[in-house]
Amino acid sequence: MHCGPYFTLILMGIISGCGKDSNKSPKPSEAEEVESTIRDLDGDGVTVGDGDCDDQDDSIHPGRLDACNGVDDNCNGVIDEGHDDSDGDNIADCVDVEDCDGIDNNGDGTIDEGFDLDGDGDPDCPSSEVCDGEDNDQDGEIDEDFDVDGDGYTVCGTVDSPADCDDSDATIHPAAIEVEADLIDNDCDALIDEGSWTAGDLVITELMLNPSAVRDTDGEWIEVKNLSGRMLALNGVELVSGDDEVHVITETSPILLPVGASAVLGRSTDMETNGSVDVWYAYQDISLGNESDRLVLFADGVRLDEVNWDDGETMPDPVGASMSVDPLHADAAGNDDPAVWCTAAEAWGFGTDFGTPGEANEPCPQFDHDGDGWTGEDGDCDDEDAAVYPEAPEITVGVDNDCDGEVGVMPVASADYNPITSTLGVSQPLYLDGSDSFDPDGGSLSWSWNLDEAPEYSEAVTDWIYSPSSESPVFTPDVSGVYRFSLTVNDGRYDSLPSRITVTIEPGAIAG
Repeated sequence: MHCGPYFTLILMGIISGCGKDSNKSPKPSEAEEVESTIRDLDGDGVTVGDGDCDDQDDSIHPGRLDACNGVDDNCNGVIDEGHDDSDGDNIADCVDVEDCDGIDNNGDGTIDEGFDLDGDGDPDCPSSEVCDGEDNDQDGEIDEDFDVDGDGYTVCGTVDSPADCDDSDATIHPAAIEVEADLIDNDCDALIDEGSWTAGDLVITELMLNPSAVRDTDGEWIEVKNLSGRMLALNGVELVSGDDEVHVITETSPILLPVGASAVLGRSTDMETNGSVDVWYAYQDISLGNESDRLVLFADGVRLDEVNWDDGETMPDPVGASMSVDPLHADAAGNDDPAVWCTAAEAWGFGTDFGTPGEANEPCPQFDHDGDGWTGEDGDCDDEDAAVYPEAPEITVGVDNDCDGEVGVMPVASADYNPITSTLGVSQPLYLDGSDSFDPDGGSLSWSWNLDEAPEYSEAVTDWIYSPSSESPVFTPDVSGVYRFSLTVNDGRYDSLPSRITVTIEPGAIAG
């Protein structure tokens, strides 16, 4: 056999069989196959023929107990049988690996250990991204499940990206442009329609600092009034106290205050504990001093209004009543003057404190509001009615015109006729009777009778009543039919309401 020109190649050819495939194993003979089933290479006493499934490892053979090692030690086709499998995945606890799935996979009594990636005490599993500005599931995205409207901003927010304040509207997000006068916080900065605020748009008109009925921490409140001439949204308005405590009015929906309306801001909205005050919005973070302090309103960097009080030196210092600005001076410039403030005198709520939360302020008694020449301090008991003042004539029913504590009462008329002396016939006298009329005040009465209606062919008029200003005048009918009369009495100050009577006159003279 010649395999090449060189000696070296001759030797290689001899060794390799001159080109035959040296890597191909010859087919085992029948004798060799029999031998493979009876041999015991690992010396564990069990042959392959007897079921040894790994004749290279003397620890693996039929008949032994299965160890918890992830191997079929007893060659029965089952791995780690007889060992605990807490999560039921057919992998014994001793070799199982903990997954971030809310299950104790390895049976050590702890769930999802090793998966608290952000150190917040909660496992960060791929299926549980938390709205916290962190990549909890470590997928490279932050809060990816919390941008419903797809505008690129989540409701969670991060250090670098503010939160979306309306995740149902893609036009509302921190980078949006504020739309003028739409009463929506378009750019999620807690202000609504910023850029429109000017000083005096919102003013302080009443302050309850020291209630008697409830604790200050529950019953303190502030009344503000919209003088802007447009609808205001109070969202984003800042309340700043004298100690530079700050509270920003924050609400998910707009707090809208109509033109000229007042709103009450308080420490509590619970009317059972705040003294029965209808509080629109409850603030925290600030507390107003009972004696000396100040309150400043800001919006969008604009100082809207400020009020200072000084423990009674110039401003009122009430207990159980509010400080109230006079209605004639309820604006940002006017309320700076301590002389236009007064102590509220109108009871409200539980009836033990005084004020007008959310309602028009009472006129302060140091002013003459109705121009009748009398102030409240002079004794005018209604300084909004020029007909009411001390020594005024009593001219209005139900009103104490002269402020003497007594209210004028209307007299009562009672029209009738006397059935004893009257005859209900044509040309016969009809004796009218007003004797049951009376004055509740006990005054003397005067009478005024009137013929309101006569039959079709009658010529009778009121002048046919003989002595119509007497208590019991006489009337003589000229034809038969229905006659209607009315009586009004006067007690020297007030007329009564008319009292009416209907009389039917028969064709002939019939005794009554």
